[in-house]
Amino acid sequence: MQNPFRTIAPALAAAAATLLCATAAHAQVQLYGTIDLAAGQVETQPPGAPNAAIVRVRGVHSGGLQTSYFGLRGTEDLGGGYRARFVLESFIRVDTGFTGRFDATPGAGADPFWSRQSIVALGGPFGEVRLGGNGNPTWITMLQTNAMAGNSVFSPSFRQLFNGGTRGKSEVDTALVNSILYASPVFGGVSGSIAVQAGEGSGTGRNTSANIGWRSGPIFLGASVSQIRHAPVPNLPGARHQDVVLVGGAYDFGVVKLFGQYVSIDNTRLANKDKLLHFGITAPLAGGEFQLASGNDKTTVTATGASSTRTTTTAGYVYPLSKRTELYGFAMTDKVSVGTAKSYVLGVRHTF
Repeated sequence: MQNPFRTIAPALAAAAATLLCATAAHAQVQLYGTIDLAAGQVETQPPGAPNAAIVRVRGVHSGGLQTSYFGLRGTEDLGGGYRARFVLESFIRVDTGFTGRFDATPGAGADPFWSRQSIVALGGPFGEVRLGGNGNPTWITMLQTNAMAGNSVFSPSFRQLFNGGTRGKSEVDTALVNSILYASPVFGGVSGSIAVQAGEGSGTGRNTSANIGWRSGPIFLGASVSQIRHAPVPNLPGARHQDVVLVGGAYDFGVVKLFGQYVSIDNTRLANKDKLLHFGITAPLAGGEFQLASGNDKTTVTATGASSTRTTTTAGYVYPLSKRTELYGFAMTDKVSVGTAKSYVLGVRHTF
């Protein structure tokens, strides 16, 4: 087996050299990230045929609470309330040492090195304009309005909408490469963003995603829309036609925080429609946080009206050992067309 360290050593060396040089001249440059590992069982029905068998993996898993990554970021004050900044972030599978979230397959290309985020931005009183690989505004609203936020393995919302490896329905990823994004300042608790992703030979049209959110005290309400006209993956060329609408919210009662989401997906290319409904709660418990979430995805064939349903339910507990280290445990059932996938893990997340 090829030593996985060989695949990342040159890039890490270059990143370290960049960091050392930059730090000498600009103290604002930072190295940061999250290392997350868990042990247990993860079962998934992989992408492909509707009757594909559930796959079980027992052992050590990278990212049971959050996908592991590391990054470099820096900011320069331009004066007068204006600034320039950059962000470079790369996923890493800590259990094997390989970069990215997955290997290349016939259905999806491998993650580029800086695939989590790679931007340069100019900001000021007007808001901020970012160029590069930007976070998808619909993904951001999904994070803000579900109980398990960025947990790509156990969050029903993340799993059913964005995680392609678990049959997530979005045609585009959590980051929009080759994109321009404008993020507004906050006005009376309201802020929003819009991103346009250029086709650049990947298809016949642009992808557009926009969101808006309002926060006031314990309340957050958010909405997003996406118009997807191409899938920017080299080995998946051609046009796509998908429209996504997400509305959601959260209310913090103190003893418990409630979350809810509704997602409508119109897939012209696949001739079907999806309706996703998600609910969740978080609550302080014994010095940590209890999390519970459930999601239902109903797919309806446009021509015939035939439908299928997928239901995912997860419960978990996160306990902070310090400001940067947490222990956690999660259990999930994922009812798909061929049966019920059952997953459970115990793990640790450390941020730096």
